[in-house]
Amino acid sequence: MYEAPGIGLAATQVDVHKRLVVIDVSEDKSQLRVFVNPEIESAEGIALGEEGCLSVPGIYDKVERAERVRVRYLDLDGNAQVLTAEGLLAVCIQHEIDHLDGKVFVDHLSQLKQTRIKSKLAKQARVTA
Repeated sequence: MYEAPGIGLAATQVDVHKRLVVIDVSEDKSQLRVFVNPEIESAEGIALGEEGCLSVPGIYDKVERAERVRVRYLDLDGNAQVLTAEGLLAVCIQHEIDHLDGKVFVDHLSQLKQTRIKSKLAKQARVTA
C-alpha cells in the first residue's frame, strides 16, 4: 500500500480472501489502522471527492460518498471496536469496504464514464503488451 503509493488496501486486492482492510490517511504514514470484518452501521451526509484506486491505475474521477460513517469492526487482537469517521478516513473506509463487497470506485460512476474507462484500460493493455 505504501509503495504504490496508496492510503488503503483491502485484502481482496492482493488475492487474500478475508474481510480485512488496512488504511493510513496520515501525511507521515504513522497511523496504520486495521479493520477486520468491517461493517458500516450508519452513514450521514454527502461528500463528493476525487478518487483513484490501486486496482484501476491511472484512473481518477469524482465519487459521491457519505460524509460520515460509523463502522463496527474487530481490531488485530479480536476486540470489537466502533469508530465514527469523517472526511478522508470515512471515504477511504467506504472505498475499501466496497472492495470486500466486490466493487471498485468506477462502479459508482455513470455507465458512459464506465465505458470510457474500460476503453482506456483496454488501450493501455494493448500498448503495454
